[in-house]
Amino acid sequence: MAYQSASELTKMMLEYLKDNGNEVWRNNNLAVRGRAFIGRKGVPDIIGYSKKYGYFVCCEIKAIGDRLSSDQMMFLEELSMAGGCAMLCQQVRDETIKITIFKDGDNEDWVFVNGELKK
Repeated sequence: MAYQSASELTKMMLEYLKDNGNEVWRNNNLAVRGRAFIGRKGVPDIIGYSKKYGYFVCCEIKAIGDRLSSDQMMFLEELSMAGGCAMLCQQVRDETIKITIFKDGDNEDWVFVNGELKK
């Protein structure tokens, strides 16, 4: 698998999450020139909810070279503690796509292989 851009990783995760029973969408949180930021810092790139269970679902996307901010990490951890499902999708140097799932205050690392999550 070749290295992927953040946009490609986002499309991949949107498709995966939708195919697995979630209503999710890309969260546009880019700064607008000339306007003060008025949202909540750290909100992930993908947000939505589980259609089956009703809990909040989110996923932060990080391409190679991108780093998670403390605000982003805090959001993922707080959502996990509140009963939601938070994910961090990042491609690592060996081209592996690692998914960290935060649920109920705990986290597990998975790997994305051929369209499926594997432990």
